[in-house]
Amino acid sequence: MSIILAYFDLKVNNLSLDDIYKTYNERIKLRQKDKRLRWRGPPGTHDIELGIKVLEQVCQQESPILIPRFDKSLHRGQGDRIAPEQVERVDILFFEGWFVGMNPIEETVFDHAPDPINSEEDRQFARDNNQRLREYLPLWSKIDRLLILYPLDYRYSLQWRQAAEAKGGMNASEIEEFVKYFWKSLHPQLFLPPLLKQAHLVVEINRDHSLGKISNQ
Repeated sequence: MSIILAYFDLKVNNLSLDDIYKTYNERIKLRQKDKRLRWRGPPGTHDIELGIKVLEQVCQQESPILIPRFDKSLHRGQGDRIAPEQVERVDILFFEGWFVGMNPIEETVFDHAPDPINSEEDRQFARDNNQRLREYLPLWSKIDRLLILYPLDYRYSLQWRQAAEAKGGMNASEIEEFVKYFWKSLHPQLFLPPLLKQAHLVVEINRDHSLGKISNQ
C-alpha cells in the first residue's frame, strides 16, 4: 500500500500498537501490581496517551512528527521503547495491531466463555481485560477507516506462530501457552464478530495465507 500510494505523491508511514507499549520499567511496575500481565500485549500494557498524541498530530498535519518505535529484542525479549522516528510529513498513517478497534462486550458472555477460558481465574482475567478496553476508546475514535485482515479460523494463529518459531525461539508447548494467553485476554470468538460489523473493509485470510472473500461496508 505504501508503494502504491507513493505514486500519488502521498507520504505514508505506519504505527503499530506494539510501538506504543509502555516502557520496560513501566511494565515491570505494572507486573508487580498485576502478575497476570506477565507478557506485553493485553489491554493495559500500552501508553494510550502517546498513541492519541501521534494520531492527533497526523490529523492536524503537524510537522515534524515523532513516531514512537519499540524494539522487541531488548531486555532478553521483554522489549523496550527506542528513539522515535522523526518524519516531516505524514499524509496517511497505517495504525495496526491485534486488537485495534475492539470495543468492550457484554460481561455476561464470560460466564460461558469458549476454551481456553475455563477456570474462574481465566474468566476474571477476561472480564478485567474487557474493562480495560474502555481506556482505549478515545484512541480508537481517532481512526478514520477500519480494515480487518480476518483469519477464517482464529486457531490459525497458533499454527502460524508454530511455523514462525520452527527455526528457534520458543518450543511447541511455550508457543501454545503464549498464544492461548492472548485468546484468554481477548478471545477472537467473542470480540471479532462485533468488530467485523464496524469495519469498512474485511479481507478474509485462508489457512495458507491466501486471500479469501473481500467485503466492504
